[in-house]
Amino acid sequence: MQKISFRPFIVFALLAALVVIGGVVVYWQQVNTLLERDVKINIAQASEEAALNFSNLLKTDREILTANAISIEDAYPWKNDSFLSETLARYAQNDHFHLLGVVLKNGKTIYSNPATRPLSPAVLQAILQHTSQEPYYVDIFPREKGKYKSAILVQAIALNPTDKSPIGALFAIQKEDYYQGVLALSAMGARGNSFIIRKDGSVILSFGDQPFSNVFSFLEQKTLDIPLAFVSLRKTIEADEPALMGYRDMAQAHYFLQFVPLPVNGWYLVSSIPAHYIEEQATQVAKLSLILFIVVFFVFYGLIFLIMRMREESNRQLFTIAFVDPLTGVDNFNRMCEQFNSKLAGLNRQAVLVVFDINKFKVINDLHGYERGNEVLKRVAQVLRAEVAPQEAFCRLSADNFVLLLNYQDRPSLLKRLHALAVELKRNCTVEDSCLMLDVSFGIYEITDEPLPFYIMLDRAHLALEHAKTRTLDKCEFYDAQDRRRLVAEQRIEATMEAALESGEFAIHLQPKCDFATGEIRGAEALVRWNQGEKTIRPDEFIPLFERNGFILKLDMFILEQVARLLAGWKERGIEPVPLAVNFSRLHLNDARFIPQMRCVMADYNLPSKLIEAEITESVIFNNLDRAKEVIDGLHLYGFPVAMDDFGSGYSSLNVLKELKFDSIKLDKEFLSGFEDNPRAQKVIEQTVRMIKSLGVKVITEGVETREQADFLRACGADLAQGYFFSRPVTIDVFEQLLLKRKLL
Repeated sequence: MQKISFRPFIVFALLAALVVIGGVVVYWQQVNTLLERDVKINIAQASEEAALNFSNLLKTDREILTANAISIEDAYPWKNDSFLSETLARYAQNDHFHLLGVVLKNGKTIYSNPATRPLSPAVLQAILQHTSQEPYYVDIFPREKGKYKSAILVQAIALNPTDKSPIGALFAIQKEDYYQGVLALSAMGARGNSFIIRKDGSVILSFGDQPFSNVFSFLEQKTLDIPLAFVSLRKTIEADEPALMGYRDMAQAHYFLQFVPLPVNGWYLVSSIPAHYIEEQATQVAKLSLILFIVVFFVFYGLIFLIMRMREESNRQLFTIAFVDPLTGVDNFNRMCEQFNSKLAGLNRQAVLVVFDINKFKVINDLHGYERGNEVLKRVAQVLRAEVAPQEAFCRLSADNFVLLLNYQDRPSLLKRLHALAVELKRNCTVEDSCLMLDVSFGIYEITDEPLPFYIMLDRAHLALEHAKTRTLDKCEFYDAQDRRRLVAEQRIEATMEAALESGEFAIHLQPKCDFATGEIRGAEALVRWNQGEKTIRPDEFIPLFERNGFILKLDMFILEQVARLLAGWKERGIEPVPLAVNFSRLHLNDARFIPQMRCVMADYNLPSKLIEAEITESVIFNNLDRAKEVIDGLHLYGFPVAMDDFGSGYSSLNVLKELKFDSIKLDKEFLSGFEDNPRAQKVIEQTVRMIKSLGVKVITEGVETREQADFLRACGADLAQGYFFSRPVTIDVFEQLLLKRKLL
């Protein structure tokens, strides 16, 4: 058997020992260097904090003293010395001054405490001399034998009650111990202290007794860390800049001094801390490092195993956070983006991108609460899990929006599949005990060989979805070039809308409201038209877009301004005005400026509020019933009549009538559509008109186009009619001619 040689192990052990020793030495040096740097940083921060606190104390005392001086000036001439002394005593007690006093030019002095020993003539003379030149004076005076056992800080404000020359000064005294909390340097573990010096180095305020009266004289006798640093220090002090100085005393004890300028009289705050504070911290760090090394050595392999387990769990959690929808547990949009290209390749690009959402999902949340709404979304996710094949993909985009990547052969088979999916969603996801049936709309983009980014495909599917939501029955819509043209047209409108408003391209047309009984014009609705040269853009092409981008707020206020100007012009020309109705967007309900802007416009044109009727659509009111009530009450408070527009276009009309007070109700033309040959519809209209009028509310009918309709609605008791039978929307000039006639029939 070959003899085992221990030489390699010994050599390895020696080399390892050398490496460890070298590492310990380097580590120890690094620790000391880092600690020294950190201590210097901490000294600077603690000194700057102490300087700031000291400056803030002076600033606060100055502000209080200034306020007291104003009060004393207001009471001048004083009743007597006793009155002034009592006033000073009250101020001193309330504002925590050690002593307050007034010194007059003739040398007379009144103190807050008559029993106090008076200040020396030199101090009083300094106060009078400085306050005669500057309104504020502050200085520190050394201990006065037989008077104060410590230094005092004196602040003074000139008293000038006659706006001529000062009659004297109000002064305050704080004793040295008042500033001990600031100078104690508690941030450094009470290992150091601070003191205040003048630029010549003389100590004027300190924490405890200092072994020197002048810091520069003291440093000249010490060994400095950097030769010639003393000369640099004097220059730095003269330049009002901070400085750090290290020195050693006779016993070679190491200290640091931090100089921080104060914004008063060129003073400096100097902080001192012994360097052995660093050595103590280094020793503690070394001990802790040794303990940690031993612990790390024994638990190293256990930690490796634990880290691997934690990493596996962490990866799983990160995947969940990054790629799983927290509500439904299905893939989120990030996951769809991450796997879209691979899934599309697996389907050989024979696929469609489908976006769908639940129509009026907000109604479910409003009527049944968010918890029931979330339950519906979870059921939708369960249905999609069952209906979407493994090679396909789907995700929850946001709220009630879902995105599907489906295999595609032709349109008929896809539509059949989507219709079946809609039926399955309606069967399994509708809220129990509710009359609301789940209804979905699908926007479809047929993926072609054209290499488009995923987000562009998604945008096109969304365009198709918007179009699908406008359909009544089959709510499946494929993206086509028309959607693209519509998008381009909307972008063109958005690019020109601001300039169009400035240049006056938006014009007001008026459609008369006529009395059924007499045929007289009782009012009109202001409608906007966009004239681009010879081309006129229909309202339905730009109003929905303005609702989405918020420009409708500006346009509505523009229309209000034009209507107010028109009414004011009629008054000037002697034309008896009639109330004009202005439609206001849902966005105004959440705009705190809405009612103030209306009042401002009416005030600018000196018009009564009753001449402007605010029209708000029924659907807007229901979406935020509480806020709508606040706005309607606010409009009524300032005399504006309010009308509900499009009554009967939704299912919430009776609820709205119960909660809100309207001056008039406009029956939607769709509500009136086809009643001529429908006795049931006629009965509903008759009862609706009767019910509204029983509430004391006027009934206005829109879309009256025939004599038969007009006669029936007149018989029902409707008050006003608006429609082509009486008049189309006309320009302002034409309306003024009609208004002069007063009757249209």
